[in-house]
Amino acid sequence: MTTVIDNIRLCFHRLSLAMKLKLLLPTLRRPSCTVDEMKDGLMEIVQLATLHSYPWALMVADILKSFPDKRSLNLDLEEQNPNIRDTLGELRGKHFQLKQKPKSATLREERLQKSMETAQQLKRSAGVPDQGDMIQIKLSEHTENLPKAGGQDSTTKLVDTMFEMNYATGQGMHFKKYKPMTNVS
Repeated sequence: MTTVIDNIRLCFHRLSLAMKLKLLLPTLRRPSCTVDEMKDGLMEIVQLATLHSYPWALMVADILKSFPDKRSLNLDLEEQNPNIRDTLGELRGKHFQLKQKPKSATLREERLQKSMETAQQLKRSAGVPDQGDMIQIKLSEHTENLPKAGGQDSTTKLVDTMFEMNYATGQGMHFKKYKPMTNVS
């Protein structure tokens, strides 16, 4: 687990807001046993998110701060943190504005242009020396019983749950790696 946390610590400050949220939000859908195994690491990831200036990452971190320990969400946000009050007010304002007038072609074009500029900036500034544009982080390890082709027997496999991100494109995904179990004597 320490290598996972070390990898996340190494790259977390370089991640875009979307990537930070992709690391934080799946915490809610992890099985309880996985949350128990990763509790300390998840707490550290949430703590890392509270150290950065993205208001959305801060808000999600505040919501999740009690989840690994108590399996409950912190929903008393506006009273505790003025930044969250501002962020929620901004969200409510944008929601109201979007309901009042439809999106225009100009607005979509501006967003597309901004997206392309951001992607170019990521390409120039991203990447970890000695690792290239791709980074893989092992999130958990467990075993699964998988049925064999005939359907009558099953085999136990070692399963690594991974997160992979391409710095050049900003794309990230979760996936599983299946490995055969080996007898250790």
